[in-house]
Amino acid sequence: MERCTDNMRVVKSQLSHCLDLFDVMSDAGREHRLTDLATHLGNPKSSVQRLLDHLREEGWVEQNTATGHYRLTLRLALLGHRYMQSAGIADATQGILNRVAQTTNELVRLTVVDQTRLVWIGAAQGAAAGLLYQPSMGGSILAFATANGKAWLATLADEEACAIALGEGLGRTPASGGPKAVRSIDALRAELATARARGYAVADEEAEAGVAAIAVAIRDPQTGIALGTTSVAGPMVRLPSARHPAIAATLASAALELARVWPLPRPSAAHSASLASKVGT
Repeated sequence: MERCTDNMRVVKSQLSHCLDLFDVMSDAGREHRLTDLATHLGNPKSSVQRLLDHLREEGWVEQNTATGHYRLTLRLALLGHRYMQSAGIADATQGILNRVAQTTNELVRLTVVDQTRLVWIGAAQGAAAGLLYQPSMGGSILAFATANGKAWLATLADEEACAIALGEGLGRTPASGGPKAVRSIDALRAELATARARGYAVADEEAEAGVAAIAVAIRDPQTGIALGTTSVAGPMVRLPSARHPAIAATLASAALELARVWPLPRPSAAHSASLASKVGT
């Protein structure tokens, strides 16, 4: 029994390292050096090299023969695409996102809560050609420095929200986020209190310079647990504070529709409590 337990521990460790590696390499816009990957993961270069070699043999990773750098193949992305299609996410949500985009004439995006983070799952563009704000849908969402993230964090207890933000790098040097992102727990608490009071979150140059966003949480009608968020984003000159309440009202209406047709599994209160305990450890 002890030997079996030890084997399971080794398998779990290897799986954890593999998933961490996928997460670090998820930026499709660049290749990664072995040294940088080892530093990010906090593992010896030799062990990361062995993992990369195995993943390359299985078709998950490829290596640039000229530079020696690594990147993910499309295999993982194709699996995600297949899952999205089979879940019917686009069929259930795209019409709603399109209407918001047409109403606001800006980019509308949709996220899902994935344990202790948000993930992009949909978008609709309402801006005219030549005036597009079209960021990558593959990037990570920094919860404390984005409207979507703050809309979600505002649905959680402050302790849980702050633990997530600290885990993402809040308060570290060099600072994460855009030029006006919050830099302290006290500032984040104030932002979340404001978001709860008015029912929506705003990020002005917090994720990136020159960009504003307004977001609301999508809550399960039965439990009130946040399923995801939806937002409108664009250049600050097109999204002044005077427009925020009207855009937020449009998003709030859309969020109710999205909650009714939500195509993904809905977390139970017990599941959310379990995740909250993991965040706090």
